Amino acid sequence: MNFVNYLHFVEPMQEQFTKVYSTMSAIIAVILILWLLNFIAGLIQRTYVIGKAFGGFYRNYLHGYIKGLFVKISSLSKETKA
Repeated sequence: MNFVNYLHFVEPMQEQFTKVYSTMSAIIAVILILWLLNFIAGLIQRTYVIGKAFGGFYRNYLHGYIKGLFVKISSLSKETKA
């Protein structure tokens, strides 16, 4: 027997390997898509939490001062226009 005859014995194993490979590729693709969606959702959640914390800090401690400063600056610009 030569090498070509041995290849006929390997063909069923190659077909099985191809089926397993395509199945595993699909499973890995689905897992990667789910991981990416989870990653994006985590980024959105962290951004929301940081924004809420910064907004609460601003509203509780800085808003009164910045509002007063803005009112004084806007009143100065109204006096110069008149």
